[in-house]
Amino acid sequence: MSSERSLITGINGFVGKHLAKHLLGKGHEVFGIDIQETCAVSGCSYFQANICDNVVIDRIFHKVNPTGIFHLAGVASPSGFHTTPFKSFQINIMGTIAVFDAMRTQCAAAKLLTVGSSTEYKTVDLHNSLTEVSPLEPMSFYGVSKYTVEIIGQYYVRHHGLDIRFTRSFNHTGPGQGPEFVCSDWAKQVAAIENKGATPQITVGNVNVAIDFSDVRDVVEAYALIMEKGKSGEVYNVCGRNKISLNYILEYLIKKSASNITVATDKNKVAAPNSTAEIIGDNGKLCRETGWTPKIPFEKTLDDVYDWWVEELIKMKTSSCES
Repeated sequence: MSSERSLITGINGFVGKHLAKHLLGKGHEVFGIDIQETCAVSGCSYFQANICDNVVIDRIFHKVNPTGIFHLAGVASPSGFHTTPFKSFQINIMGTIAVFDAMRTQCAAAKLLTVGSSTEYKTVDLHNSLTEVSPLEPMSFYGVSKYTVEIIGQYYVRHHGLDIRFTRSFNHTGPGQGPEFVCSDWAKQVAAIENKGATPQITVGNVNVAIDFSDVRDVVEAYALIMEKGKSGEVYNVCGRNKISLNYILEYLIKKSASNITVATDKNKVAAPNSTAEIIGDNGKLCRETGWTPKIPFEKTLDDVYDWWVEELIKMKTSSCES
């Protein structure tokens, strides 16, 4: 049995749930913080809290005294910054400062991983893979928030001696992801056509791009390995080192249906900015220093996303009938 006491902020989120299950499987004692009343993962000790409430976060850190902190809480979708920029910046920046300061005062000997984004990079060079020393110049509010968090975290490393590790995580998907993300959106639409008799048409944005995708289950393994084998103050690209065509993803998912599905372009989806399209990350540093390697074929990822939506839609239908 491991002696690790791992605290996950944002445990009820898409990545948080997968990470909690991964750490429980490694024998960690897992604690979680989120804003919902209950924890979505069984086997964890849970605290309901607003990440921006520094007094409450301080108390939780004191009570748990974690050996490792995985800071995932925050606005995860760039679209949130276009609708509620003030609130989104407050959560991502001030919420993270609350976490850093609670660590400093309550458990300074712990290790902390804070999750950044590929949107921190300057994306003018589309022909070469991005390494951790590639130029940084966020082109979206979401990227600015993640870049700011990294700068603040480095301050805590230098001036307070905290052990904080950083990721710049590229796109990842998998079962349980919300429909505001492209793979999950399309999988849900196909599942609805196949299992609920919805109109056999999918709405899409710009499909003529390719994106560096990873499976969330590979990603959370990378996070655990960075905490185990990484170094304080270091940044790690977490990515698949590949570009997967959205056209390929769309065609793969459509083939799961026996219906003759047509594709319609939604101008609102086309207009949504995607600053990570057509860029590819270099995961060499992560692989060399931690031994990580992605294991899950992307087709299995898509299969699992689709199957998850089939089950979810059945649950929704059953719940609706019962009520």
